[in-house]
Amino acid sequence: MIFIFSLLFFANPVKGDLKETQEIYIFQRPPFSYSGTIGLDGYYYYFTNNRSVFHLCDIRINGGCFIKTNDRPKIIKEGIIKVKNSYACSEKIISKSMNKNPKSKYFLGYGICKKNGWEKIENPTL
Repeated sequence: MIFIFSLLFFANPVKGDLKETQEIYIFQRPPFSYSGTIGLDGYYYYFTNNRSVFHLCDIRINGGCFIKTNDRPKIIKEGIIKVKNSYACSEKIISKSMNKNPKSKYFLGYGICKKNGWEKIENPTL
């Protein structure tokens, strides 16, 4: 009986799948990498790898689980959004920042997203 209930409950865990090219936005790296995306409905969806039986993924991108919020992000410019009081940058913006100073001690795209782009952190404390 429990097995049948589990099959029915978990048979369709994802409400929607987005294309693999969906833009992912990152707020800060490290000590964590808080990230998310804008859904087709215009709402912000945050990434989680902690999927519980009580809250299933609202959308999936490349197998990643994203949960819908009540927030509608503001697009500041291409590759930068604002969600509540924080900015998030796309990987394209982060990559451009990494390429500005190739001799830097800058490591793995560590930094924080600001209104004008990605600000590098040279030696982050982990």
